[in-house]
Amino acid sequence: MLRPPLWIGLAAAIVALAGGLACSQAPLPTYTPLPTHTPRPTLTPLPSPAPTYTPRPTYTPRPTYTPRPTLTPTPPPTPTPRPTFTPAWDQVDIVVGGFTFTADVADTPALRQLGLVGRDSLAPNRAMWFVFDEAAPRTFWMLGMRFPLDIVWISEDYVVTGVAERVPHPEPGTPPARLPNYYSIAPVRYVLEVNAGLADELAIVPGSRVSVAPR
Repeated sequence: MLRPPLWIGLAAAIVALAGGLACSQAPLPTYTPLPTHTPRPTLTPLPSPAPTYTPRPTYTPRPTYTPRPTLTPTPPPTPTPRPTFTPAWDQVDIVVGGFTFTADVADTPALRQLGLVGRDSLAPNRAMWFVFDEAAPRTFWMLGMRFPLDIVWISEDYVVTGVAERVPHPEPGTPPARLPNYYSIAPVRYVLEVNAGLADELAIVPGSRVSVAPR
C-alpha cells in the first residue's frame, strides 16, 4: 500500500488527539445564576409619643422671716399690803400685888390673837388683859413678840392660879413649829400679860387676888 505523506499523518494524529481530549473531559457544570438580591424592607420607626409637658411647679417664695417680738417680762404685781389692824382697845385698871396696871382689853378672837404682837415694848404700868367667854385650860405662845413677858393665869373668880415668868421672845425668823407653848395649870377665864420680872417683883403668886375696874 502506498505510504501517505508525513504531514497528513501528523494532522491526523492531532485531530485524533483533540478528539480524545474532547471525549475525556467532564462536562462543565451548568451555571446557576446567583439569586437576585432582595433588599431588606425599609424599617419604618415607630412614632415616638410626644412627650407630655409637665409644667414646672409654681415657685412659692419662702415666707419672710418675722422675728419674734422681744418679750418684755411682766413685772409681778405689787402686793397690796394688808391694812394695818389698829384695834380700838377698851382699857381697864387691873389691881394685883398692890400695883395698878392700865391694860388694853382683848375680848374678841381677833384681839386675843393679836395681843401684843408687833409692839416693841410695854410701859412698866401697862398690861394686856385677855378675857374669854368661859373658864378653860389655855395655851399661849410668843409668835410675833419682840420682848419677854410674865404670863399670869387668873380664874373666873379673879384668883391667880399660876404664873409663867420671864417667857422669852423668839429670835426673828424662828419657824412657828419651833415655838414653845405655855399652858395654864388649871381652867382660867382671864390672862394678864406684863413685862418680864414684874410678877416676881410685885410678889404675884398663885392665890393672889385681882380686881378689875373700867376706865
